[in-house]
Amino acid sequence: MLKLHLFKSLSLLFFLFAVNISFAQTAYKVADIPDPKKNGGGYVSDPDKILDEGAISSLNSTIAHFEQETNVQVAVVIVNDFDPDQEDFDFAYELFKTWGIGSKTSNNGLLLFIAKDRKKYRFITGTGIEGVLPDVKLKHIAEQQLLPAFRKNDFSTGITNTINATGEIILNPENKSELNQFFTQRDGSNALNIWWLPSIAIILAFFGVFKILNRQGKNGLYIEGFDKNNSRDTTIAKGCGVIIFIVFVSVFIFVFSGSFNIFSNIRGAHIPYILFAVLAIGLFFRYLFCISALRKAHQDDKNFFDSVLVFHKKNWWLILFSPIILFAIIIHFIKRAKTVDRFKPVMDSKNNPMTRIDRDINIEGKPFLTEGQRKEEVVLAYDYDIWESADHKEHIIKAWPAEKYSSYIECPECTFRTYKLNKQVTVKQATYSHDGQAKLINECSFCKKTEFIKWITLAMLVESSSSSSSSSGGSSSSSSSSSSWGGGSSSGGGTGGSW
Repeated sequence: MLKLHLFKSLSLLFFLFAVNISFAQTAYKVADIPDPKKNGGGYVSDPDKILDEGAISSLNSTIAHFEQETNVQVAVVIVNDFDPDQEDFDFAYELFKTWGIGSKTSNNGLLLFIAKDRKKYRFITGTGIEGVLPDVKLKHIAEQQLLPAFRKNDFSTGITNTINATGEIILNPENKSELNQFFTQRDGSNALNIWWLPSIAIILAFFGVFKILNRQGKNGLYIEGFDKNNSRDTTIAKGCGVIIFIVFVSVFIFVFSGSFNIFSNIRGAHIPYILFAVLAIGLFFRYLFCISALRKAHQDDKNFFDSVLVFHKKNWWLILFSPIILFAIIIHFIKRAKTVDRFKPVMDSKNNPMTRIDRDINIEGKPFLTEGQRKEEVVLAYDYDIWESADHKEHIIKAWPAEKYSSYIECPECTFRTYKLNKQVTVKQATYSHDGQAKLINECSFCKKTEFIKWITLAMLVESSSSSSSSSGGSSSSSSSSSSWGGGSSSGGGTGGSW
């Protein structure tokens, strides 16, 4: 009998313990509170499902209206319990700072935090909203709207009435005007400081850089390589400017119109960085144009490398505005280092140093180079250095592989390295209605020896569907709510209490 009584007592204790465990509530830490902005884009966090869905939906709509009208951000958090080692003020204040409720520049955020089991509520206000919602006014709202409903365990009604009462104050024409003015002043002045002034400074700085390069060109540093009558040179020069303009304008439009998801997180503060990157790329192409002009100005490789070295010494500071230029400078340095042995004086039969013929003066290399050798230079298969003795009686010609050396082989007929393999020659252009045709041949650029290999069918052109797909993809990017808070902060203003 005693054993049976003991068994019943233990069973009852076990049952009560199990019931207690099953009904135990989660004590949330700040990091555990779900951020509604990251879970659907709302303003209410209710992880313990204390409020009904209708109330949450209504609160989200009401608070969204507040933000649309006044730029004020309001967050509502209700849980059963929170970290037992923290007081309600400390917990709510830390949560406010962690989420960054309100605008970063105007700090116009408001948090209503409720702990059901502890019967605690707490308002935390951002510094920019304390004048409109002082502690005394929030305390009065809580006593009139929040606490009576909470004492009846009607949390949905209490929170809804409290938010509505708060909204009446926020949306009051006088207060609304004050909030908007404060937001505009803070955001406007900061926007000017954050991106307008730096952007203007960046534009002026790069304008000065381009001006300096243009002046150097006019002074003869590299302008002799630019042919104004050459449509290709003119197109490249104008194209660089057009590309820079189009890219910057496109980014500007996408940022402020929200046309693509990729730009959804870009803000005005990012504009100086984007502008610098675009102009830095533009400057890099301008640099390449200068080097290209020097290349065209000098048939002689040594003169070209020397002129590039002078250009780099004079304009090393360009890497401060476009760091990628540094890589191009390093590449040119490596190429120059490889030519050290090439330009060492050659000795004649009397062991006297010979003079290298300046190919900028004697471009055709006459009378030393044959027409075939000159053709090898034209197709960039070989570069020829011509060395002449002091008495002009001895001449030595040295061949050096040029940029397209590997693209040619020796012609079986004329023996010059001007024979290009597998050259495709279009006979009939492909269109949207029929295929095209081309022939694959081996051809010598000098003696014109041609060897037919085979015919090739060129595939019929197909209209691209990228425009339709991009338009359909872009339509899904619109969103009416922000995916994050504004980065606001609080000095600890607000009020709280219990019921």
